[in-house]
Amino acid sequence: MSASNINSISTAVLEQNPIRQSPANPTSHKAAIKAKCAECFGCSSNHLERGFRASVSECLSYSYPLHSFGSFQA
Repeated sequence: MSASNINSISTAVLEQNPIRQSPANPTSHKAAIKAKCAECFGCSSNHLERGFRASVSECLSYSYPLHSFGSFQA
């Protein structure tokens, strides 16, 4: 795999990052909730945890106020 392929894959992953997408859509509650859930599972603006979407959809933190909104719920 060439360096340019790796860079384009890295860029594509970052473009799918909910934490990076949220500021681009500041009036979206859904984008903000997705960003917070991603952050809770260890993601940052330049890093996505592998499998975090599955972890979020299985979240058992019922006492968390945003849990009922279920950003990645199946």
